[in-house]
Amino acid sequence: MAKQEETGSTVIFEGTPERFDLQWDFLNVKPGEWIPTENQAVKPDEWPRMRVNFRVQRLYKGEARPEIQIITGLGGGDCGAIFAPGLSFLVFASGSPKGDLRVSMCSPGGWVGNSSVDTELRYLRKERPIARDLEAVRPLTAEECTTQEEKRRHDFEEYQRRYAAVTGKICGTVAAEKTRGGNTGMVSFLSLAGYSPVAHPTATVNADRSFCSQPLGPGKYYLQFTRSSEEGLTSAVYYPGVSERNKAAVIEVNAGQTQSDVTFNVPVQKTYSVRGVISTNDKSGLNATSVYVSLVSLDGVPFPAAYTKPINFEGSFPLPKMKYFDFENVLPGRYLAYVSVVGQGWYTKKEELSVTTHMRFISLQLMHKK
Repeated sequence: MAKQEETGSTVIFEGTPERFDLQWDFLNVKPGEWIPTENQAVKPDEWPRMRVNFRVQRLYKGEARPEIQIITGLGGGDCGAIFAPGLSFLVFASGSPKGDLRVSMCSPGGWVGNSSVDTELRYLRKERPIARDLEAVRPLTAEECTTQEEKRRHDFEEYQRRYAAVTGKICGTVAAEKTRGGNTGMVSFLSLAGYSPVAHPTATVNADRSFCSQPLGPGKYYLQFTRSSEEGLTSAVYYPGVSERNKAAVIEVNAGQTQSDVTFNVPVQKTYSVRGVISTNDKSGLNATSVYVSLVSLDGVPFPAAYTKPINFEGSFPLPKMKYFDFENVLPGRYLAYVSVVGQGWYTKKEELSVTTHMRFISLQLMHKK
């Protein structure tokens, strides 16, 4: 199996991720330019994705270079591979030697301290195989299944012990006003090296206001408290209790250590209205669930869209090709307004807006090219 994995890969290396960058064509388009709103399944190359820059420690296949970049998904359903900063990984990447190298959650390899990659490492390093490496795959008896289950449990406990030794944690308490419905909020741990807006480490705030992260790779982190309702974000604050990231404190995580004295003060934040209209040249084919307007945060809020609403173009009163929308409780910050449509041939223009101390009104367009 290790031999087949090597044959099917373009580049194989051991390395440490040093930089994580979000790649999304939508962010690079100039405001006012027409951009397609097609279903993402039509053009996978235009999906949001992560570009991860690795410092190479040992190369097994491919052109020798000190750094290698790979492309993967955001995680959370798009098969994106997840890498923790500060740790070493065995990476099997596929693609063109001179183009993008891609890795998914189904790719071989993984954290080099995990026993599941030991066989691959022994093969790649041309070391002598152990008996387990050469075991034939065959149906197991009931007794053997019980033994395997015990072994898997033992291996997982050993993995947790190893992983805890090279990672750290951040734990503490949140001082915030209670909300109706008991929504205690969530703390995100955002690496200064970059992070996926979807699959970054998070911890739910407990009923007693305590929180504790999962094991984090060594490095520096921002902490962000967020709380939301059905309409979108209602709080977005950086540790120790500021709205702007450039005023936030940084917490450093060291291997085998837990920061347990963090007190996160969350002030009450004012919100403002964002209202507007969407006009279209053709409403045929648009139903109650095919059009959405979203506000995408440009201030580092770790969510694909901070606020989203469906727009129903069905009906003819009062204006058949123009619809009104409103977001009543939007946190201050910079946003991109974007219209998404299920279906091909639709185009829109993104608009940038800054929400400060008063209501904002914007006008969006939706055009179908026949």
